Amino acid sequence: MSLKAISLSEQIAQHLGEQIITGTLPPGARLPENDLAKQLDVSTNSLREAFRLLEKQHMIELQPRKGARVCEVNEEQVRDLYGFLFMLLSHLAGSAAANWQPGQIEDLVEMLPQLEQHFNNDDLRAAHQLAFRFVEIATHRFARNRYLATDILDLIPLLKRYSFIALQEETSEFDVSLQIFQRLLVNVVGRKVEDAAADIREYGENQCQIVLRAIAKRNAA
Repeated sequence: MSLKAISLSEQIAQHLGEQIITGTLPPGARLPENDLAKQLDVSTNSLREAFRLLEKQHMIELQPRKGARVCEVNEEQVRDLYGFLFMLLSHLAGSAAANWQPGQIEDLVEMLPQLEQHFNNDDLRAAHQLAFRFVEIATHRFARNRYLATDILDLIPLLKRYSFIALQEETSEFDVSLQIFQRLLVNVVGRKVEDAAADIREYGENQCQIVLRAIAKRNAA
């Protein structure tokens, strides 16, 4: 695979991150630098920069003299991520409800029928990608604080990884998520700040429990 473009290290990080999210690169997998550089047809410098980006996203860990490996998934990490990130996302939802202006919300509302279509077509991977596109757009548009936006965007890849585990564990999870998304948009459009924030917290709590159940099953196997 050849990746030749501006921000090459980010493209490499996105490529490897997608493999980690979907489990193609499983927890604990080693990422041999020289082999990967040859496989991707990139320099080791670009690959190392991509590794640093993935480390910042908590997707891999860089070990002295051992190189890079995919981070494990355990109960403490899952609880920490959902507890912290959904505190930020609930603030974001409240900010969106309080401050949206005409022209800022219509395209997000239009994503809901697309989500429903993906769900009805049983294309959960496409739905998963679109849901996170929604979050990324909303973060850029409504965070109103550079540090809030940076923290959310840095943690989104890890949330993608855990939410993909949730989808694999319980396919009904997306049905619940879709219902919450529908309610969230109604509350944001209606400028119901507290209700919108509560919707996001409910979403996170529900998904966190599914991921924890999946981890427990894997550990018991």
